[in-house]
Amino acid sequence: MLQRIPDRVDPWRLAEQGETLEGRIKLDSLPRLAPLLATADGEAAFVLNFGRDRRRRLIIRLGVGAELVLECQRCLDSMVQKVESEVCLALVRDAMEAGQLPKELEPLLAREGEYLDIVELIEDELLLGIPSSPRHEERDCNRQTDAQAHRLSATERKEDNPFAILADLQAGENDN
Repeated sequence: MLQRIPDRVDPWRLAEQGETLEGRIKLDSLPRLAPLLATADGEAAFVLNFGRDRRRRLIIRLGVGAELVLECQRCLDSMVQKVESEVCLALVRDAMEAGQLPKELEPLLAREGEYLDIVELIEDELLLGIPSSPRHEERDCNRQTDAQAHRLSATERKEDNPFAILADLQAGENDN
């Protein structure tokens, strides 16, 4: 387990050595993710396995898990979104090489000799796990649905309006 996560790593060297990096990263240290959270407390766990596949392509198996506290877009209360992601990345030099990858590999553009920002890679995976409009399950949400609100308001209107009885009587006369 890593005590300190390196900012940048040499993926080619790590792949040749078959290295595995694992650890935890504080959610509030992720500059693109933190502002999207209702609270940035907590950590994300990650595992990065560097290696080569049968065709000698440099691959990185990334596993990330976290419980993100988001704001429900229906009731505006906090909700927990569990993100668990596993992806197999292949380092490619250009779009043509990326287009030749099998479906199970995701391309990651990198040039040999360049360093890889693993914190950014972890943050990207967490960002991909956030729904575009996070919401509680309807049964767990504190906001009434439109249908519930309409039924309630129709009942309230009858109870609050002293002329509602007359409107009902008039409607009954028109049916005859």
